[in-house]
Amino acid sequence: MRIPRQNRDLRHYVLRRDVGKLFLYALWILSWCMGALAYNLNHQTYPPERRLLGWRLALWIVAAVIVGFFLFRIHSFFLDRDFIGTLESVGLSHTYTGSRDPGAFRSAQYDFRLHKVLTVRLENGKKKRVRVEEKQGSYVYYRIGDRLIGLHGLPYPINLDSDEQTGYACAACGRVHKEQLPHCDQCGLSFLDPAQLPRTFKK
Repeated sequence: MRIPRQNRDLRHYVLRRDVGKLFLYALWILSWCMGALAYNLNHQTYPPERRLLGWRLALWIVAAVIVGFFLFRIHSFFLDRDFIGTLESVGLSHTYTGSRDPGAFRSAQYDFRLHKVLTVRLENGKKKRVRVEEKQGSYVYYRIGDRLIGLHGLPYPINLDSDEQTGYACAACGRVHKEQLPHCDQCGLSFLDPAQLPRTFKK
């Protein structure tokens, strides 16, 4: 399943994110290798057991690969797959708050961010948990019993049963609009039209 052709800008958005991740990951590993090389050059008088040589150098590179794999979320290339299913439950994940004054009371804090977890029953009977950040209007957009479709690289699943009452969400930034617009007025990317998306996976 792919993003519809009329949403070419969304395809470019996903491609830029994927390429950016891989570029940063490669740059991360390269920086670790350059650090090991610089260390060896600056400590040539050290005995071999105190330099990054042999198995120590291999362990250093392996550590860079593993840390960067999770730091830049490379595992999303394997776990973030397309899905279609029925929304079974909506729960809270965690919240963020901030304050100009660390000692201020909760009522004086600002920048409140709420994350929710969507539990989706897939067509094969398995369950998938999707974590999204709460956006304005999204508390009524995701309703239990509605069918959701998620596409690789797009953070927000689309409600296939959305209407004027629930609104229409942008799959890239999550902003919910009261009507179906050509482009999101927040991020500028095109909307995924639920009517243009498949209702089920082709076997």
